[in-house]
Amino acid sequence: MSGRAVFLWVVIPFVALSALALWLTRDTPTHAVTVASGEAPPLPEPPKPKPPKRSPPLAPALAPPPEPTPREPPPSPPPPPENEPLEEPPPGTWSREEIRVALRAVQPLVRSCLEDASVRHPGPHSVKLRFTLDARGEHGRFQRGEVVESSVQDPFVTACLLDTLADTQFSAPPGNPPLTLTHPFHFRPR
Repeated sequence: MSGRAVFLWVVIPFVALSALALWLTRDTPTHAVTVASGEAPPLPEPPKPKPPKRSPPLAPALAPPPEPTPREPPPSPPPPPENEPLEEPPPGTWSREEIRVALRAVQPLVRSCLEDASVRHPGPHSVKLRFTLDARGEHGRFQRGEVVESSVQDPFVTACLLDTLADTQFSAPPGNPPLTLTHPFHFRPR
């Protein structure tokens, strides 16, 4: 969207609605009275406070509502193992070590996305990503990334994860055919 379109469709209506809201919630000014004789006009009486509204009394037969029971927090995901098991790649494609190199390249960026999410959504998080590893020249890239499962239902986190996959490069030997994997990432705040 161009800057002019944003200005016309977002900024102007926002300013107009803000001005209307301020106008509707303004305090009504007291009218000034001018006196020609030099006497001070009488001060207006302050408004009398209204009695507080009372709710109707409860019928004697009704008991007070029971106190709500505290909700138990959702179970946290299991702690991640030290070396996350990798899917077995098909024979004649990427080796397990090449896959580990790719995952190490993207791990800090995925962690950064989940750390940012922990500010808005505290607690441990896990996300399962599906992506295709593709070797081009001496570099490998993540292609066709998607979030399969996530403990954080936040569109900003999803966008961060997908951008991370799209921007990450790693060293990969040329000639490997594209390989699609699904891999979980776990985050536990410190």
